[in-house]
Amino acid sequence: MEKVFRLAVLSAALAGCAAIDKSQPVPGWPELKVVEHHVTRDEMLAQCQPLFRSGVPEGCTLYYFDRNEAHIYVRNDFTARWILTHERLHAAGYDHIGSTHMQRALETWKASQAR
Repeated sequence: MEKVFRLAVLSAALAGCAAIDKSQPVPGWPELKVVEHHVTRDEMLAQCQPLFRSGVPEGCTLYYFDRNEAHIYVRNDFTARWILTHERLHAAGYDHIGSTHMQRALETWKASQAR
């Protein structure tokens, strides 16, 4: 069964730690095909909101490591360029400053493949 690894980003206005660490990608991060979904607010929230304990996301990225794909979801009626840039950096393996969330997701997926 394919597992999707949902990782998301809050806008900087909603979370002070939303800055990306551009110094290096997560070690071992695979090259993923990026698929962008410019969808309605409701569609974006359906994909992204389950990832957040509080706040309203501006976009999110879902990782399908089994297919080597990263799916970015943003609103089609309000897509600030920085949101797409931010999500594209996530797809390329860059995490938030001080976060290990993406590294742990990759390790979890790799461990599931070893079983």
